[in-house]
Amino acid sequence: MSTEIHAHNVLNLLRERPMSKSELESVVNETFGEQARFRTCKCNGFTLDTLLEFFIEREKVIVQEGIWQINAERVCNH
Repeated sequence: MSTEIHAHNVLNLLRERPMSKSELESVVNETFGEQARFRTCKCNGFTLDTLLEFFIEREKVIVQEGIWQINAERVCNH
C-alpha cells in the first residue's frame, strides 16, 4: 500500500497558484500520481475527487468564477 499524501500538500498547490478544477487535477496527478490517496488531520482514504468535495464542504477552498483558491481562514497551519 502506498503512503497517503497529506491534504495540506494539495492546499499548498492552491496557495501557490489558484487554478481551475481541471488544472488542479492535472497538477495533482502529475505531482503525486493518478492513484494517490490522501489524508487529513482526522480522516484518511480520500481519492482526489472525495478530497476536493471535503474541501468544499469544510469551506477550505472557495470557487469563484471557476477558479479554486484556498480559504485561509479555514485552513489549519500545522
